[in-house]
Amino acid sequence: MASEKSKEEKNKELIERLYAALNKSVLGIMEEFWTEDMAWYGPAGIGTLRGIKEFEEVLRRPAINAIPDKVARDEIRIAEGDYVAAHGYQHATHTGDWFGIPASGKPIKLRYMDFWRVEGDKLAENWVLIDILGFLEQVGYDIDKVLAFIGSKPPEFFDSMETD
Repeated sequence: MASEKSKEEKNKELIERLYAALNKSVLGIMEEFWTEDMAWYGPAGIGTLRGIKEFEEVLRRPAINAIPDKVARDEIRIAEGDYVAAHGYQHATHTGDWFGIPASGKPIKLRYMDFWRVEGDKLAENWVLIDILGFLEQVGYDIDKVLAFIGSKPPEFFDSMETD
């Protein structure tokens, strides 16, 4: 007699299917994985996204355009109850503007951490950490100089800067 899968096993499998879909780098396939009112809590510079449409347009479309060949793979994935956590890397080539950084054509290995809350059989919330400084370093920025420049300016200096 086969034993029924635990909630944790099912939730980890949901994440595995999500990654398979995300790695296809196409829009319009997220409804299978997320609740309609999902929330994605991203790092500074991206912020909180609410709903699948905003998630697709604000995060996924620019990422697909900038790093279309990305493949994300977890190195660690754990689950407890309604929560799944993971750490891994996205391997890609930076072929388009991303976070306002012009395309470098360089290969990148982007470190991330995800924490998801599952509601029923879909994802309701996702807290995400992305190593943006590591990304900048890989595409040619001297992080010490970037941080020294930022630190040399008062916060108001950046208020007049335009972003896309």
